Amino acid sequence: MTHPTTWTYPPGQLTGPAVKALTPEEYDQAEETGLLDQHLGRAPQPPAEGQLTRADLNCMTPEQIDKASHAGQFDQLMRGDAA
Repeated sequence: MTHPTTWTYPPGQLTGPAVKALTPEEYDQAEETGLLDQHLGRAPQPPAEGQLTRADLNCMTPEQIDKASHAGQFDQLMRGDAA
C-alpha cells in the first residue's frame, strides 16, 4: 500500500544496528514512542494537524479516520472544498 507524501514517521526512527544495541527496557520505550515504527513495518501516520484529503482517507484505518474526524480534519472534504 502506498501512502500520501504528507504522511511521515515520528522523527528519530531507529535503524537495524541501533535497534540491536537497545536493552529490553529501551526497546519497549522506543516502541511506545513510535521510534521503531519504520523498523517494525508500520505505516507512516497522517499529519497531526490540518485538513486531510481523499488520498489520506483512502490509506487510513477506521481508528485513524475516527480520530481525524473528531479532530475536524475532514471538515473541508465534507464541505466539498478539497479533493
